[in-house]
Amino acid sequence: MKKRGWLISFIFLIPAFLFSCSSKSHYSSIDYKALPPKVKIKKSDDYEEVVVYRSSKYRQYQPLNKEEYIYIKRKSKKLGMRINEDTDIRRFLYFYAVRNKSYVKKVLERANLYIPMIKSVFKKQGLPEDLAYLPFIESGFDPYATSISGAAGLWQFVKGTGKRFGLEINEYVDERRDPYKSTIAAARYLKYLYKMFGRWDLAIAAYNCGEGCVLDRISKKTDDFWDIKDKLPQQTREYVPRFIAALLIVKNPQRYGIYVKPKNIKLKKKVARVDTSLKKLSYIYDIDYHLLKLYNAHFQKEIVIRGYNIYIPTEGSLGFTPQIRKVSYKRKVYINHVVKKGETLYRIAKKYNISIEEIKKLNNIVGNNIKVGQVLKIPKEKYAYRYEIE
Repeated sequence: MKKRGWLISFIFLIPAFLFSCSSKSHYSSIDYKALPPKVKIKKSDDYEEVVVYRSSKYRQYQPLNKEEYIYIKRKSKKLGMRINEDTDIRRFLYFYAVRNKSYVKKVLERANLYIPMIKSVFKKQGLPEDLAYLPFIESGFDPYATSISGAAGLWQFVKGTGKRFGLEINEYVDERRDPYKSTIAAARYLKYLYKMFGRWDLAIAAYNCGEGCVLDRISKKTDDFWDIKDKLPQQTREYVPRFIAALLIVKNPQRYGIYVKPKNIKLKKKVARVDTSLKKLSYIYDIDYHLLKLYNAHFQKEIVIRGYNIYIPTEGSLGFTPQIRKVSYKRKVYINHVVKKGETLYRIAKKYNISIEEIKKLNNIVGNNIKVGQVLKIPKEKYAYRYEIE
């Protein structure tokens, strides 16, 4: 019986040992003895709580490793704000890097389209480049993103705030979805908030819920985000921890098993001179239509409106890269010319700046004789639209 009991125990121990060896990851090698008593974590509608158990009485998320801890401390110094090794940071790191890895991969792929431009704008505006990743948590870098409250675009401006910082919104154009103009507006708004609060944690929180929301909760005793966090609305309470978790991921996504191919795309910003469609534009430039839409989501009906910015990707798009500094698209149209008394083919050709042979060929004329009142079809080039590089 003793031998039989030993054999049964051995059979059960082998798969347990193999499982423990094969499932090791950044989030599985945890020191259970170091875990504190049960931590109460409030659930949110937009995430699924997943925890590592010590037992039914104890739960906790994987602690930050040394590299992650050093990184956020370095960021705290650079941004001039205190960053706690908070439970929420670990929770959202798990939420993004484990539970929603495929979604984060898509977000980072879209981020590649906009980050160079956003960082360039923020650098000119004197803002920390790390703030360029706020759309990670705002919109997932999706210019078509729209919240329940009506906030729209990469930077999720509501109509009032968008107009307040110079964005035009009408039936045909919503500049909250314009990647360049909305980024300038976001930079201006962030600078305004930083000037008001004097620290980036509160400015970032105020970007989410509004300056009044944060002003009502700071006091003479403290103006630190982590001290007033529990007084803020739940979404704002989670906003800064989400941002820190996002920074950890974008620094080195491969560390979390997220592999994103880099894109080498540059934008040419132009001003539309005549209305046209995005589909026609994609055909003229031989650019992937969906890529063109991502850069020009501000045209609400996919119709380019005269006088507004349009963005042409010049590298990394499908098809050839047009090497054009001034762009004109022409198409031939035909007009009818009624021959008047005294007119000749020579005079008519000179008037329309075409050759006599072209008129004769188009109208099946043999010889040079035409009659008064005869209707001639005349080709004429017409600009469908025109752009100029600023």
